[in-house]
Amino acid sequence: MADYREIYQHHADRYDRLVSHEDHQGNLTRALLELMGPRPLDVVETGAGTGRLTRLLAPHARSVKAFDAAAPMIDVAKRLLPTVEWGVALHDALPVPDASADLALEGWAFGHALSWNPTGWRDDLQKWVRELERVVRPGGKLVLIETMGTGVDTPFAGGHSLEPFHAFVTDTLGFSHRALRTDYAFDSVDEAIDTLGFFFGERLISRIREHQWKVVPECTGLYWR
Repeated sequence: MADYREIYQHHADRYDRLVSHEDHQGNLTRALLELMGPRPLDVVETGAGTGRLTRLLAPHARSVKAFDAAAPMIDVAKRLLPTVEWGVALHDALPVPDASADLALEGWAFGHALSWNPTGWRDDLQKWVRELERVVRPGGKLVLIETMGTGVDTPFAGGHSLEPFHAFVTDTLGFSHRALRTDYAFDSVDEAIDTLGFFFGERLISRIREHQWKVVPECTGLYWR
């Protein structure tokens, strides 16, 4: 398993190159814009990384405040999208006022709790969701986005570590959900291996080689309430 903390601290540029190939069909963009609706919104994002979601949302939002715990990721994000208000912050300590956002979201960040805090991840999730609730206005939306598997055609195919996350978020926390395909597209099999291998490891590398994938399938869960 990759050391994701090490990647976020020391390989932010390489990580950003990886995510730039994701969702080549724009499925996630369309789904988020449906949730946002036609009215420009004030958005608060946690776990923003290098701005994968931020770049999708910013052209359609009135304002975006985006935060991540890893300063090197935010440094890359600032360089790529200087118009956004960026900051370094933890999920449960966002430096924004109460009821200041129409949309509060996270992407591919809360799911780390299951491996980083195996015995207390449910408490972490509840705490982080409460912080999103704090910053969102009445009638606003909370959105969580997490993987349902990379290198698979259907959600959680063959089993996945985030199946308990899905059950807890939908059954206990009351989020609605849908599954999306967010496939990666590359010019060659070798580029797919080089770009994805450092993050996802040998298992995915083997599947890319086996199937000679230039388009690597991925399933992503979109949760909202």
